[in-house]
Amino acid sequence: MIYFFIEDTNEKVKIGRAKDIERRRKNLQTGNPRKLLLLGWIRTDDDVRIEQEIHRHFHVRRANGEWFDLEAVDVLPILSHFGVDGFVGTTDDAFQVIGHDRDGIAEYMGVWYWGDLEFEECCPFCGSFCGMHYQEASSMYHCINCDELTSFEFLSPRHEDN
Repeated sequence: MIYFFIEDTNEKVKIGRAKDIERRRKNLQTGNPRKLLLLGWIRTDDDVRIEQEIHRHFHVRRANGEWFDLEAVDVLPILSHFGVDGFVGTTDDAFQVIGHDRDGIAEYMGVWYWGDLEFEECCPFCGSFCGMHYQEASSMYHCINCDELTSFEFLSPRHEDN
């Protein structure tokens, strides 16, 4: 898998590859005073070639080794390009009410901390760029990657706590 870590100060993005992303993050975190956060990853059997292509794509923004002067949104097109095999690190509470607009309509925490993604683009449960697809027969949304099936009823204003 190809991973994208960002330092919590949003200064640098590490683009690398690992079989176990969480173990790799923990190893990189050792001795690093800045917290490393997972932006996303790409599931692939051709990780060496794809990592090299991504490094070449961002070569003018290389800071040091596999670290690049990028913002989180710079990674988004790369992840979305891989569709069902591109993933974002989803927010813990993707459906938490964070406020209300002028009309009193609830505004929810998005799928991704660093950008405005909707569930039609990216599954809020697994982070896959396959998105959630509406199924007429069940009147529910379905993720083809994680097989999650939901109606998103809890997003309806009638289910909010006032």
